[in-house]
Amino acid sequence: MATALTHLPRALAGVLAATARESGHRIATNTAVSGLDWPADVLVAFLGRRPTILQVAPLAADGEEIRAQIAQALQHGLDIVWFTPEAHDPPWLPHVPAVRVIAPARPGEGWHAQAAVQRLTTDACTCGPAWGHGIHRAWSAPEPVPLAAMLDDLLAGRLVHATVQPDLPGRRFTAWARNQDVRAEADHLRTLAAGTRELTDAAKASTPYIPLPEGRPAAPLGRLLEAARRWARHKTGVVCHIETASADWMAGGFVVTPSRRPPGSALPPVTALVRPLPHEADWTSELSTVPVLVGSPEEYFTLRRTAPAAAQIHIL
Repeated sequence: MATALTHLPRALAGVLAATARESGHRIATNTAVSGLDWPADVLVAFLGRRPTILQVAPLAADGEEIRAQIAQALQHGLDIVWFTPEAHDPPWLPHVPAVRVIAPARPGEGWHAQAAVQRLTTDACTCGPAWGHGIHRAWSAPEPVPLAAMLDDLLAGRLVHATVQPDLPGRRFTAWARNQDVRAEADHLRTLAAGTRELTDAAKASTPYIPLPEGRPAAPLGRLLEAARRWARHKTGVVCHIETASADWMAGGFVVTPSRRPPGSALPPVTALVRPLPHEADWTSELSTVPVLVGSPEEYFTLRRTAPAAAQIHIL
């Protein structure tokens, strides 16, 4: 297995070069580039656009090395996209423009980009009459696509990576998305934010979307409650459970509490509140000090309209 993995980067570089060439692009392979301390695996030149480097990540590369090479490329007017074999799962992968690639299982089959592209979808609102949004916009789970098709869209400028997007609440896609979907979401968020106070730094730091494990149901409320449990476990370090709210200040939401609080523990009795009702929320109460968890940008902006700037509202 180790030997096969060692040979994959070289094979992958050849596939990237051949695919880009077959799409009609001018390329250079394993070439020195002015200003860079390392050779570009595949350098793609465009007329009137910044060149793009398609680079296969060394198996031993760490995040610091990857980020340094990205900064160097950008400084010299080059875009860069990293590729790595499916069996290699480095910790830096979600944080840079990168693609995990699946090698063909049998001769003659094509290469695929694993969990690469997300779509913006619209679903009827199921939050109940108190929310009254009509529809929700949401990002699909990352879908695998043929590597040739993804490279064609990527080199044509039709794909955008999540890491290069503005840090706006509700921006939940985690991989690559089509430009028109990114623009549609941005327009939607601007509409939602209209009439609200200027977004604060705390609002911009909203928790990103937490996907469900594969095979789990994704009903809007069920997905949100499961994500809330995992969010609370990450924050507290202990298993948390969810129960129906009883106190008036909880505004009809669901309460997330630690399943156990050891004697002398500093854990608060309420870890978070899930989806309180906007028309019942009293932000002068304890609600102002408890993290509030919601499931969509629509819910975020509905609550943000009346909440104080310091309120902790997170999108899961």
